[in-house]
Amino acid sequence: MRCAVWFTQLGFPGSEFAFPYTAQSPVTGKKISFNNLREVESEIEKVLEQDSVKKFGIGQTLYYEMPFFTNPIHHIKQWCWDMLEDYKIATTFNVPIGSDLDSISAFKIDCLTVIDEEINKINNHRTQDG
Repeated sequence: MRCAVWFTQLGFPGSEFAFPYTAQSPVTGKKISFNNLREVESEIEKVLEQDSVKKFGIGQTLYYEMPFFTNPIHHIKQWCWDMLEDYKIATTFNVPIGSDLDSISAFKIDCLTVIDEEINKINNHRTQDG
């Protein structure tokens, strides 16, 4: 979800990878052969284990590192798109996300909170970059 916010706000890279392919690991700097989704997911896990995630956060780290070795759009699940759409409709058109507070699932509230947090991080990042 966090990286989905970054990519939808800042854009997806134009590069395309198709199995099998070789790409540079942002973690080791070495060329790696990727033959299937499991190998890509393993590299994503390695990215998330880096110390830099503590400093920059999950969304920003994945935004800058995933394009080195995969097509980020292929790793965003449909529920993320659904939550992003709900957030956009609720904030743009002031449409309530539930009939009352008790009718909104904790999952949806958590997702919308994450989206809002990541948009704030993106805005701060944009400000720092100039």
